[in-house]
Amino acid sequence: MDWGTAPQWVTALIAATAGVVAVWSIRSQRAIARRRAALDLFLKTETDEKMLTAYDNFHAGINEMKKATSIEAFCTSDETRPQYLYIRKYLNVHELVAVGIREEVLDPEVCYSYWGDTLMNGYGDAKPVLDYVRNRPKNKYTYSDLEELNAKWSMRKAKVIS
Repeated sequence: MDWGTAPQWVTALIAATAGVVAVWSIRSQRAIARRRAALDLFLKTETDEKMLTAYDNFHAGINEMKKATSIEAFCTSDETRPQYLYIRKYLNVHELVAVGIREEVLDPEVCYSYWGDTLMNGYGDAKPVLDYVRNRPKNKYTYSDLEELNAKWSMRKAKVIS
């Protein structure tokens, strides 16, 4: 049986090494890109006037929701509908983060480190609205990525605390 010559083996070894380096480089670049995407998103949430206004409106909406006689009245009455929509608008940002993490566009560690408490607190505060939205026809899976991410991060936080 002929196993070839030393130069053939050296060539094969060099090619294999180049392949490993290429795969490692691609994975490294993807990780860096996910971290940068997360940082870009959070930089925007902290510096963009519309995002800052959305954040303030979210909390104003939560305060109005707590005053409401029922969650259905809050979500449907003409008087409080704008506050309901403010909550939904900001929940959409949280859902975007959750989808970005699930789709591996955003780095989960950067997101947890920076956005973890914000997301979990927002989820908890807006839980009545989330439940109301999901109980409507055809909305069962609305904010499902947010719900899953909140559960995962809540368990992670509980492990750290205990």
